[in-house]
Amino acid sequence: MIYYFVFFPKKRLFFTFFSVFLSLVLLSCAIDDPTDAPRIEVGNNFYYWETNAQSTLSEALSHATEFIKLRDTSTKNLRNVLGKGPHYVWVRTDFKIPPHLRNRPLGLVIPHLTFAEQLYCNEVFISQYGNFPPNEQSTLFKAHFFSFPMNILNQTGKNTILIKIYVQGNSGISTHSFIQPTGSAYASFEVINFRHTRIYIFLTGILLFTSILYMCFYLAIRELKEFRDFAIINFLSSFFIIPFYATELPLYTNGLLPFLPFIKFTYCIPAYLMIYFWSLFVCDFHYRKFSYSMELVRLFILISQSVITIFMPTYQSLLTVLPFMLGLLAIQGGIGIAQEVRFLLNKDTRALAIQFSLGFMPVLLTGILDIILRIHDSSQAYPFFTVFGWQITIVIFIITLCLRFSNMYRRNERLTNNLQEEVDTRTKDLQSVNHKLSLLNEHLEDEKFKADLDLQMASLVQQRFFPQPNKHLKGWDISIYYNPQAIVSGDLYDYYNTNDELNGLALFDVSGHGISASLVTMLSKNIISHAFQKGFVQKEPIASILARINNIVLYEKGDIDNYLTGLLCRFENSSDENVFKATLGNAGHPYPFKFSAKDNTVSELKGNDGKQHYGAIGMKGIEISFATTNFEMEEGDILFCYTDGITEAMNINFEQFGKETIKWLLKENCKKSANEILYSITKKLFDFTKGKELEDDITLIVAKRVDVHEYVSNENDEEHLQDESPAELLPVTD
Repeated sequence: MIYYFVFFPKKRLFFTFFSVFLSLVLLSCAIDDPTDAPRIEVGNNFYYWETNAQSTLSEALSHATEFIKLRDTSTKNLRNVLGKGPHYVWVRTDFKIPPHLRNRPLGLVIPHLTFAEQLYCNEVFISQYGNFPPNEQSTLFKAHFFSFPMNILNQTGKNTILIKIYVQGNSGISTHSFIQPTGSAYASFEVINFRHTRIYIFLTGILLFTSILYMCFYLAIRELKEFRDFAIINFLSSFFIIPFYATELPLYTNGLLPFLPFIKFTYCIPAYLMIYFWSLFVCDFHYRKFSYSMELVRLFILISQSVITIFMPTYQSLLTVLPFMLGLLAIQGGIGIAQEVRFLLNKDTRALAIQFSLGFMPVLLTGILDIILRIHDSSQAYPFFTVFGWQITIVIFIITLCLRFSNMYRRNERLTNNLQEEVDTRTKDLQSVNHKLSLLNEHLEDEKFKADLDLQMASLVQQRFFPQPNKHLKGWDISIYYNPQAIVSGDLYDYYNTNDELNGLALFDVSGHGISASLVTMLSKNIISHAFQKGFVQKEPIASILARINNIVLYEKGDIDNYLTGLLCRFENSSDENVFKATLGNAGHPYPFKFSAKDNTVSELKGNDGKQHYGAIGMKGIEISFATTNFEMEEGDILFCYTDGITEAMNINFEQFGKETIKWLLKENCKKSANEILYSITKKLFDFTKGKELEDDITLIVAKRVDVHEYVSNENDEEHLQDESPAELLPVTD
């Protein structure tokens, strides 16, 4: 508080007013008797006799000898001598009127008496405070005043006061009770009531006003969660202190608010909620959050307390579970305290944690003061100074949160005032950056144009690198479709011939796409061609040729990661000139299809050499064993080789083109030329993938065995295809 007073002088007027108010409160609490009128002390002469609900005044008078001296002077003396639970007891005291007070109306002031009572003086009923069961109603913290008319008082002899008391909970009768002339007694009664009850009405107004104010702040700016917590705590505090002045409320004194629900929903549940939201306030004030598990624990404690309290059927049962409720309350508060200690130990949150802790010092100090006072003199019903300490804490946090809001507002105002300047500065920066980006984009466009041009040239070179159909091959109708997914391709095809005799076919697929894959194809083509030609002459097994290709490719490509899968097929004449013997070597490539005209069937050439097949070409550290298939090609038979770009092509529903479609198309078009067969397959493919781009290179080879005496000319096809665009989907024809 001193910190705010020194560093924020604009608040000094407010603190001066508050200090004056607090001083008046504390002074009023110290006043016992506003007059110098003499008094008769009766509290040190109480006698009690336990009875029952039906006991009458006459029974109390007839058992006068059974009354026991009430030697306990604490505020809970009746509970202490009678034990826990509900009891009925008669309390008696006798007094004589001193000469200076005779012939004057007198009044009895009992500063503290709970639960409820009926008072008689000289066998005359005077008044009643609270209600006995079944509609029990406590007088709570209110002092009691009884007026004795002169006509019932014995001016020279003994006067007897009998009080029938319903004892429940921490009941007791103040041993500081006294008798004074009526005017003075009533003035003393009013002073005691002010400090024990009425002053809290003013405090409730402060709490409600603060709650509304800070909830409005929160509703205006939802990020201010600490303002929400503070508003809720103030609102709950206003409910919690209602019992202090409940006897001033007509709804309570008339019995319209039953005692048990009243206590549950003012004392108990608001207290649980206050500690719950106080723990939340600890985190939100430091801009932190509880963990999810800790939130569940806190919520479980709150729900348990509330449910148990609500379902307690009697006030006595509520008092029975009170220790357990207080234990849960201590755990709930301990969670918040543990968080605050963590914030104090963390250097990032230490400044806020110190500020927060200092704000709650008034509550802590006044709480200690309450404990000391009640230990020092347990006979006095002192006001709860903790409530006043809480008010001081409220004021401190009002200022703290106002300053936080003010700083936020000034920061936003400063940003608003400087917004145009900031916008101009940022605009200039953006214009400069945009100019640089424009120049960079122009440079990138130039580079892209050059790169595209180079790529086009690379594509032309690659396509020229592959064999072009330039002569008729005896006994064969061959058509090739070559479609790169990018401008350059990772697929390569080749055929090998001596004059017009077909010696072999090759189809390989390099892993990956783009330039790196295309370079490997160009590197590998010569290696494959040279190895095949050499192996063909030396009649080397096709598997050995593939193994040698693998070794050479591994050596030549070095650390390049790309590898190849492929087919290498060798053809040889037999004694029957219409039958060609073929040997197919497979290096991890999709199995080609063979259509047999004799059987009208389509089968996959999976290898019939009886060995295991694994590995691909150009993979370091991988053992290889390439599949070999021996088969014959007769007139009308069709060999179809392909790369996996066609079988894995997808439509807009992500369904693959697959192998079965190809098999069906081969059978349906088996009577047609190789060019027409290939056209039907490619047309079907592009109809299937309409609306979705192809994602891989596609190369297809259709090699159909025809009559060796039939001459198949492809020159017209070549001239026709040179005039067609790729959109026509016509294959390259050999």
